[in-house]
Amino acid sequence: MRPKLLIGGLFISLIIQADAGLKSGHYFQAIATNQVIKNELWNLVDGKKQEIYATRILRSTDYAYDFAPTITFFGDRIDDDGNPIPEAIVNVPDGATRLLLLFAKLTAPNERGLSYRVIAMRDDSDNFKFGSFRFINTSQKEIAIKLAEERFLVDSNGSNTIEIEPPERGDLSIRIAVKDEDGVWNSCYTNGWGHRSNLRTLVFLVEEPDGRIKTMRFRQTEPKE
Repeated sequence: MRPKLLIGGLFISLIIQADAGLKSGHYFQAIATNQVIKNELWNLVDGKKQEIYATRILRSTDYAYDFAPTITFFGDRIDDDGNPIPEAIVNVPDGATRLLLLFAKLTAPNERGLSYRVIAMRDDSDNFKFGSFRFINTSQKEIAIKLAEERFLVDSNGSNTIEIEPPERGDLSIRIAVKDEDGVWNSCYTNGWGHRSNLRTLVFLVEEPDGRIKTMRFRQTEPKE
């Protein structure tokens, strides 16, 4: 399943700013892409049950996870022996200490019996610095971006992270164009985005059913010392 299907439940462009303390250790934040998670999922941390709450419009608070190759989330289901049945299993990227998890509720459990599909992305500050923009193209189309004076391409199902100096005043100009089947570039988005050196901005470029590219933006402020 392509990543765009996991975030297709977000129908409007999101411009959200969230504060998060970047504590040392292993932590994740979550976004529920198509259905709010109201503490019905939980994982074990040092043997203790930890419920999570995630919405479709902003990052969750920090949640800890045990250092392991995977994170398993459970719900209310149990097997015949009374053991909890996994609802989601997340593969942890090598070397990650902070993650952003994108949860998508399935209409029915899949062949593994899981109720959610989850994309896990590294969210460490050394991997995604404050003052940077990260563009994730979940479509099958090649996308060109002009952010202030910087021009770059984001391949289909690819990503690009770029560090930008904040403007002395005003916003950064942003223009996005998409290459069609005939190789012609067509403008699909123009705007001005606020930016500061203590912000990092995650941008999803999602192909909608009509073929248009939707831009979804999540901002995070660096915590004060």
